[in-house]
Amino acid sequence: MAEAKKTIDSAARARTFLRLSLGAVATTFLMIVIGAVTRVTESGYGCGPYWPSCNGLLIPEFENVAVVIEYGHRVFALIVGFFAVGVGMMAWRNYRAQPLIFIPAALGFVLFFVQSAIGALTVVIYTHAAHWISVMIHLGNSMFLLAAFIAAYINGRRLLLPQAETRMPRFYIPPLQLALATALSFMVAMVGAAVAGQNATKACIGYPLCGGEIFPFSQGAPQMVHMLHRLIAGALGILLVLMLWQARADIATALRRALQVAFAIYLAQAALGAMIVLVDDRDWLVMARSLHVFFAAATWAAMIAASVHAWLQRLPRDLTVKSQPTSDAARSAITSS
Repeated sequence: MAEAKKTIDSAARARTFLRLSLGAVATTFLMIVIGAVTRVTESGYGCGPYWPSCNGLLIPEFENVAVVIEYGHRVFALIVGFFAVGVGMMAWRNYRAQPLIFIPAALGFVLFFVQSAIGALTVVIYTHAAHWISVMIHLGNSMFLLAAFIAAYINGRRLLLPQAETRMPRFYIPPLQLALATALSFMVAMVGAAVAGQNATKACIGYPLCGGEIFPFSQGAPQMVHMLHRLIAGALGILLVLMLWQARADIATALRRALQVAFAIYLAQAALGAMIVLVDDRDWLVMARSLHVFFAAATWAAMIAASVHAWLQRLPRDLTVKSQPTSDAARSAITSS
């Protein structure tokens, strides 16, 4: 009886941790998207120079759209905070002896508070000329926050759920190649933020070249920043095509799917980027720039998932949390969720 109760309790903890981690992934991703909407609609100063209050009030008067968007962004960030605390506390209480679970969960907990601090700084220096740098750092930290929760969720599934598949893949994506592609997906978002911060969204005439040049040194700094964004995106596309070709071999199914998703999102992002340059409509531009960040964050998320799966496939197949039961009762209790 005591052993059965221990089995059920362990299964319940696993379900709770995985649900919290998945919730943290979803809400963090949405926070990034809402942050993009806040930036492209120039609503970042909707609450004035106040933080954490909005225009000096806990609940402001929603007198314009900018207040609604900025306040909504802050409220959503608070929701992410609840998930970050929940994931961190559960990891500390139950899995701190398991680095693959505890480290990303703890990192997500820390990065959330770093994110809040950068957000406060961004509000305080909103009128400063270098404000865009703070916005870019804010986006970068949120991407790392998303990566931490993705790793916590995927590692948790591997360690906490019974593994039905025992076959070892015959091919591994070269780690350096996968790391480079993941880094490029991050750089696409960061340089894209610099493009927005330098008001260089429309700096280049034509697509894919910038005014007919690959390296528009003579055209000016905005054109160079814009073209750098395209060149990094192009390099990422080449690597993704190479890895998809390699994925025809016998690799882990989860890794292959993550790469396929990453490439599909990348194509959508590239097409949208071209339309942003070629279509000249203000209302369309606001929506398109928001979607562009959405696809950039989604590409990053897919590449992080691919990297985590690639790392896990090199670990022993029987790697599980020591206290995690593997009886039929435990397997039924966990998988029924």
